[in-house]
Amino acid sequence: MGFGRLARWVSVIRPWVAAGGAMLVFALGLFAASPTLHEQLHHGAAAATDDGCAIVLFANGVSVPVTAIELPPVPVARSEQVFLGATEIVWDSPRYLHQPERGPPVA
Repeated sequence: MGFGRLARWVSVIRPWVAAGGAMLVFALGLFAASPTLHEQLHHGAAAATDDGCAIVLFANGVSVPVTAIELPPVPVARSEQVFLGATEIVWDSPRYLHQPERGPPVA
């Protein structure tokens, strides 16, 4: 399958996936906001705790107990800075061909 065909398939599928995701979020929000609809979805046989229900997880949020990952500090290699002197002195040309005398001429 060439790159052009793949790009064409991606451009066709992307709006459908986006619309499906938007509809899923809308439906989860709707069922989370309405207890009656939520009970009808479970056909009235909801357990006392809905821990595994996606609607309850969506409504309450999911908090995963994960400890913070602590990375060890990166060892710093210390070295002395070595300054090299110029081996050749290069004189810059002056800005003016003739240096100005004292000040502006008196008018």
